[in-house]
Amino acid sequence: MRKSKEEILASFLKDIHSEYVSAMPELTDAFEEIRFVKGEHLTNNWGELYLIAEGIFGKYEKTCPVRYAISGESLMIPYHRHDYQFIALSNCWTFMTTRQQLYTINSKNPKLFPIYASLMDKQQQYLNYRAKLLSFPNPDKYDFVFDKYPDIRQYIKHKELAQFMGISEELLRRLIRERE
Repeated sequence: MRKSKEEILASFLKDIHSEYVSAMPELTDAFEEIRFVKGEHLTNNWGELYLIAEGIFGKYEKTCPVRYAISGESLMIPYHRHDYQFIALSNCWTFMTTRQQLYTINSKNPKLFPIYASLMDKQQQYLNYRAKLLSFPNPDKYDFVFDKYPDIRQYIKHKELAQFMGISEELLRRLIRERE
């Protein structure tokens, strides 16, 4: 049985503010359900916040993969000029709100600020993942990636995965053979 909007939002926000529904009932209304089909691009409007209920997105700087966002994670469009593209790598189900909607809620209910700050902190952790990945010795990168993204190979080609990991395609093929 598919979860309701309220259940999905609760799964994202309960760790940040367990009583967010009673403290900020308007927050649920700020999120709009949006579905994406595989290959579809996000609108890339500055400051949009997507909570991914199902599916996987790729974040690319020009054509280089810099992040994958999976179910249970948030995806924030930077609020500045950038060269990022955000692409659904599978059919996706999300809930989206804008920075402006969050500011409007915060102006009436300052209890939102800690939630927004926590979402920004999580976003930074997601962004730091790839920097940490690239700092590992090449043989250790495989386990680090596949612990977080066990099914990633069904969504992208080896060439892209190798580029994301900062290794050659040949090394990636060898690491896959060694572990399978």
